[in-house]
Amino acid sequence: MLQSATLRPLKTGAEACPFADDQWRLVYKLFPLFRSGGLGKTFEIEPSEDGEGYEMSTQDATLLQTMEKLMVLHDAGACPTEIVGLDYMFDYLVVKQPLASAYHDFEADRQTAVSAIQAVPCKARFKRQTWILWEHQTAWIMSDLHYGNIMRDAQDQPTIIDALLAPLPPELIKGSRLLTEHVEDARALRLGLPLAGRKAFDALNDDDL
Repeated sequence: MLQSATLRPLKTGAEACPFADDQWRLVYKLFPLFRSGGLGKTFEIEPSEDGEGYEMSTQDATLLQTMEKLMVLHDAGACPTEIVGLDYMFDYLVVKQPLASAYHDFEADRQTAVSAIQAVPCKARFKRQTWILWEHQTAWIMSDLHYGNIMRDAQDQPTIIDALLAPLPPELIKGSRLLTEHVEDARALRLGLPLAGRKAFDALNDDDL
């Protein structure tokens, strides 16, 4: 239902209604306040019933969770994002980003964009692709890097313009060797430290092989 006489409407996503300012090469994103009281999307993680993996349930985010996500992605090195503020009726959170262009090769561009924010692929058992990054002294799990969220910036470099992002619960990290190692690697990348050298079967008993 949103319209503008000066901005060009772009494809609406699950979280926001974007509009392009072609003169200034900017995109304004309006995150609507849902009837439920949520604003934006996030997810919760819990072990699966069989104990072999994890379940991720997408749900409405709070205003603070969405603002935190935007700040973490910005600070980690994704597409620069400025939080403009709330509209005067408090119905929308408004942010702006530089106008981006389409990816060239999706898989290659996604890999480059993920490397730019120093995230590591998560090999723990999720039903969707996930990555882990370290930012603001916290481990974050990231997902939803679909075709619409990978683009190229003004310098023609692949970048992430949006993603689903949530803090990785410490109890899940402690309970999983893989998650622990991923968090260690993501933290090392962020701090410019050498990655830990690991041998694949060091922690296993010979009888289990």
